[in-house]
Amino acid sequence: AGLGTYGWDYCVNPEQLGTTTWDYCVNPEQLGTTGWDYCVDPMYASGIFKFGTVSGADFELGYHWTSFNCSIQAKINNEGYVALAHETDNMNSIPPHLDAEQSLNYFKVYWDGDGAYPSPANGCGKCRLNINADACICPTKVKDEIVFTAQPASAEDIISSLYIGAIPPDIAGPSGTFISQPCDGFTVHFPQTSNGVYTRETIFELNHPYHGTKLFLKNTKSTVYLEGWEHATTILEAEDALPGGPSVPNLVLANETNRNRFSGAGYMHFEGAGQGYLEWIVSVPENIDATISFRYEDSWETTNVVDILVNDNVISPEGTKLGSTGNWDYWMDSESFLVPLNSGDNTIQLKYSDPWTGPRVDYLKIEWPTIPSSYSFRNAPHFMSLSQDYNDEGEGETTARDAYYETDAVLDHYHYHPNTAPFICIRLIQRLGISNPSPGHIEACADAFRTGTYSSGGQIFGSGDYGSLEAVTAAITLEPEATSAVLDADPGYGRIREPFLQPIQVLRSLEAELVPLEHHFELWELFDRLDQEPHRFKTVFSHFLPEYIPDVGPTIVPGYVSPESMVVNMPSIIAQLNGLMSLVRYGISDCFVDDGMSLGFGTYPGNGNCLDDGSMQRASAFFSYIPEATTTAGLVQELNTLLCAGRLSQASQDKIVDAYDSYSPAYDEAGAKLRFAYQLVMSTPEFHTSTTVKEDTTKSRPGPSISSSDAGINDYKALIFLFLSGGVDSFSMLPPHTCEGDLYEKYVDIRGGLSNETDPGIALPKQNLLEIPTNNPEHVCSSVGLHQNLQFIDELYKREDAIFVTNIGLLQFPATKEDYRDTNVRLFAHNAMQLETMREDLEGEKYGTGVLGRMKDKLSEAGFACNAYSIAGSQISLLGSPGVASSPIALSSNGMQKFIPQYEASWWTDGDLTPDLTPYILRLNNATAVDSSFMAETWSAKVSNAIYQHKKLYDDLEGDTVTANFKDASGRKSQLCKQLEMTARLMATHESRNAERDFFHVGIGGWDLHSKVIEGLESRFDDVNHCLKAFVEEAEHLGLWNNTVLLQFSEFGRTLNPNSGPEGDGTGKGCDHAWGGNQFIIGGGLKGGQVLGQYPLDFTENGPLVLSRGRIIPTTPWDAIWSGVSPWMGVSAEDMDHVLPMKKNFDSSALFTKDMFFNL
Repeated sequence: AGLGTYGWDYCVNPEQLGTTTWDYCVNPEQLGTTGWDYCVDPMYASGIFKFGTVSGADFELGYHWTSFNCSIQAKINNEGYVALAHETDNMNSIPPHLDAEQSLNYFKVYWDGDGAYPSPANGCGKCRLNINADACICPTKVKDEIVFTAQPASAEDIISSLYIGAIPPDIAGPSGTFISQPCDGFTVHFPQTSNGVYTRETIFELNHPYHGTKLFLKNTKSTVYLEGWEHATTILEAEDALPGGPSVPNLVLANETNRNRFSGAGYMHFEGAGQGYLEWIVSVPENIDATISFRYEDSWETTNVVDILVNDNVISPEGTKLGSTGNWDYWMDSESFLVPLNSGDNTIQLKYSDPWTGPRVDYLKIEWPTIPSSYSFRNAPHFMSLSQDYNDEGEGETTARDAYYETDAVLDHYHYHPNTAPFICIRLIQRLGISNPSPGHIEACADAFRTGTYSSGGQIFGSGDYGSLEAVTAAITLEPEATSAVLDADPGYGRIREPFLQPIQVLRSLEAELVPLEHHFELWELFDRLDQEPHRFKTVFSHFLPEYIPDVGPTIVPGYVSPESMVVNMPSIIAQLNGLMSLVRYGISDCFVDDGMSLGFGTYPGNGNCLDDGSMQRASAFFSYIPEATTTAGLVQELNTLLCAGRLSQASQDKIVDAYDSYSPAYDEAGAKLRFAYQLVMSTPEFHTSTTVKEDTTKSRPGPSISSSDAGINDYKALIFLFLSGGVDSFSMLPPHTCEGDLYEKYVDIRGGLSNETDPGIALPKQNLLEIPTNNPEHVCSSVGLHQNLQFIDELYKREDAIFVTNIGLLQFPATKEDYRDTNVRLFAHNAMQLETMREDLEGEKYGTGVLGRMKDKLSEAGFACNAYSIAGSQISLLGSPGVASSPIALSSNGMQKFIPQYEASWWTDGDLTPDLTPYILRLNNATAVDSSFMAETWSAKVSNAIYQHKKLYDDLEGDTVTANFKDASGRKSQLCKQLEMTARLMATHESRNAERDFFHVGIGGWDLHSKVIEGLESRFDDVNHCLKAFVEEAEHLGLWNNTVLLQFSEFGRTLNPNSGPEGDGTGKGCDHAWGGNQFIIGGGLKGGQVLGQYPLDFTENGPLVLSRGRIIPTTPWDAIWSGVSPWMGVSAEDMDHVLPMKKNFDSSALFTKDMFFNL
């Protein structure tokens, strides 16, 4: 109810029939007895309830009881998801979320039998195809059936068969309403009236066998059965009927009226047509019952009465009321009637007897009998009504209460899901000590999570409640796998310790003590040094991925994971060793400094000198531990216990003892030698892992692993893999512009409208796009639009140094709606699709390798001097087969720290007592035996490689500068700019490194824009544009632009259809995970200025490539890009299948060639 804005019409309630234009509006909240009050919906006139809209201040589309025929239909898309559609005779304006043609409120259902369902792809069976041809509309019947007719065998049988909850018997009725029968593991509650017979109202009470939660379940299975039609609904236009009678109805054509919304060429108007009629001839092959109704319009307040005759028989002796449709140009279906039709021709007549102006008639609708189908699904309960609120006053049926219930149900589903306990246990065990826990350890932890208890040594831990963390922690730490020393000998046992834990441990174990006048200390900027810091993460996936396999070491072949290895690379190793040595020599201070950059973990305390003499003058805290041992061996064993948990091998202890005894400092002998011992122990693999080590005394670890060859044999080329992680909304980067089939208009429609409108969508207006010609006669568009913040890429395109590819993505084979689920990847998942985009091997033929690594392997075998650099942490894209080529090198975007094993920081040269630690570190991390710890070998290989690689690259890069300005207007460099600047600096050293092929991985996150996508892309594209401009300027300055190609990737595109935004009110809209997207490639040698690939011809779900919400199946695979770039880098035709193992799955027409990409 509310205040009306016009007219004297009032609706009435079921208690009171209106007889004049002054009828009162009666509403449960307000009796509208005076003024301009009126009820909006339902409209009520002359005893007829009608659904619809009424113009004015109120606009409600709620749902109410109606005397007309109505039903709920199922709308099924190609993926088998279902949306509800309301169908009733007198709905002239169905709300979009319940309209069969508009609703996108799809939800997953569980189809019975073999999982088959009707879909547009299989012709919809006997259901009808909707207007957009992207879904099937099926009649439904809901059948509630009894499940158990006798006592179930067990609680498990009940859980696996019943899904509908019941009200507890003591609440459902007074005492005696139910008769209870205890059974083994459950209780049966019979309604007293059932006399102990199992009915649909029988209630089962039990504790869930898995998680123990008390449940009350109803002995009912509710199933939705789909029906169909033997014949499609028949629409017979009024203008095609035979008019007759003393006064013939008038034909009104479309060009003769301001009315619209009618079908066909016009409508028939009974104006002054008393005793007039319309007659249709309907032919049927056999006797059949059909349902007929008429679509009409009448905006006047009065109700017209018509007679309907079938084969001259009046259907309703009292006549059929056609009530007011409530407003101008609102069309409505009349009441429907089930009528018999005879074999052959039948006449259906609509006759109007009143001499006054009668209704306008649009068409006769004939619906044929429904027939059952073989499709059905479980009717799952839900709390939220689909009758939405349309304003803040709460019109509709949605309530906060129901939202809370629905949310609680979802959280309970996740919380109590059988996968939850093992999932959490694996993650926690990985964090607390074992990267690859055994199934037995996981099961013990999961059981503790489930039961809430864990027993060890005669003591029970936990509260007994599901999910007890006390029980889980006990299971993780006290299970034999976590405590048995025997397992230390298992090569796959243990883990590499997180970089952040080492400084924390030594500060605790060696009893850090504040200097006088200091009240606290802090470890400074660990994120920049160790790639890890509390409460600070690179991405939403934390510091590292749980499924990460290291890029070096013996874990690769068996596929053992080592999550921490993801942040163990050359920059972090050098920074970690520098920081740990600084803690020992100078305490927590800033004394390790190189070119103005502090390399230690501390900050300037405001006073003191940097002296490696034990004075700790500049420290805020220092190690105060005093060993108890009186011998060297005893000291080393004591430190072994404190820092390595007793795992330090005898061979390593002997090496440290020998080094300690051979060291003779100039003064402060006891203190200097103790600090020396600390540093040696902190250099061992046993300190950096939770494992033991067996050294292989027959071999030494190889030296530098940077490839080189005689300069000048081959030309130099650089390939840069730019990864924008999070999933770029690339249809905002490159939307259609001028295209066939009104494709831009379709783009605007599916994106919810233009972004500059009052109620904005996320489609970019043409005036905000940089129009570029596709220069591709086979493309559906003659031009596409580039985001206006990517002006420099537009410039590159115009000078033919850029190529775009449309609708490209990760593909294992040419996918369709029917078979896309067969792809060997978790579609729409960040971590899975990021990994597989970098690997390009969904069939696992080249396990543990990346596409750039395989390319580097083959080029190395062919005699090219190849190197691979990641400026974005450890990345599998660069990883090749073990032993084939040099390992990839990870570098920091902040530049290279100087490695200072022997550091002279003071003006007093005798003040630095620590000898050069480099040879000691290398000896302590020598080659290990084949049955030694995988984790220790991985660490030792990484630290040795880091030292060798660092020395070479630091010397090459020292003093190197760039001429381009990578700083933004504020004088800062973004992460992307830093990475591309480091890339340019490395490219500049290619001659001194004798490099012929360089591979670079750079990338930034932040593209997962589920909200505020328009604003978010503007700032991010600004950054990309500026950084690429600076990089290209530098490459041109170096004379290497024609030898460089940069390829942009992202794990997936975004949904074309936006979400509702974080507030749910349509503001700040974003878009969600999808699949296909658009890509750019830049380079000086490109045959640029062309758009390859192809947009879909249709962005709606009726298109052959579009899944729900505008998730597009790619038509061009990543393999197409690599097929063109790999030969340019020098990969032979014979080696292409090794580099691209999925290439064979695609026809050559789907792949690009070197000739298509490059000027030769």
